[in-house]
Amino acid sequence: MSTFEKMKENMILNQFLPGLVKNEVLLKVFKEVDREAYLDDDNKHMAYSDFHIKMFEHRYFISPFSLAKILDKANINSKDVVMLIGSGTGYESEILSKIASTVIAIEENLDFFKLAEKKVVSNQIENVVNLNGNFLNGCKKYSPYDIILILGSLNKPSEELLNQLSSDGKLLVCENYDNNFEESRLFMYTKLNKKIFKEYICDLNIPRLILTSEEKTSFTF
Repeated sequence: MSTFEKMKENMILNQFLPGLVKNEVLLKVFKEVDREAYLDDDNKHMAYSDFHIKMFEHRYFISPFSLAKILDKANINSKDVVMLIGSGTGYESEILSKIASTVIAIEENLDFFKLAEKKVVSNQIENVVNLNGNFLNGCKKYSPYDIILILGSLNKPSEELLNQLSSDGKLLVCENYDNNFEESRLFMYTKLNKKIFKEYICDLNIPRLILTSEEKTSFTF
């Protein structure tokens, strides 16, 4: 067993299972996808740690456990069309590609978007569409979506995103409940009969999703 494979096993045993992420499908997918392939050399050793990895000012890759917790609560099935906001270099998109029908991945940072596109081609992933665009605008063209996931905390999701939900669609987002503290709680917005209902799910701290369309990075791998 390679070092990274051992790290994956430890991630499942020491993070996911104690954190009550026990969905067998999710556990299988997280074992299949190599997160280190989506990180630069300086951060590969942290690929399966329970840390949010800071790539540059204002942008982080959220921890695998945080992602697993969100996906577990989203209860995604093989027929769902998912929009992913803040898709980074494509790790989360590949995870989703194995459990959803179609993934529309939105990334503002042009360098991240280009790297994600390379991974889609090299890994022959056919059900992920990468788009370089504004996070809070989403993508109306391919709406409505069964699931919308936001990989970064916000004060609240935009009306534009909520409007792109299908009937019975769900949006999951970590909301900051105090602007003075970097703490957030996971909420689920559900659309029923054209009305939006909000439900508290659990405390889950992930970094803020800062709009960075003008910011550049030399991130490479």
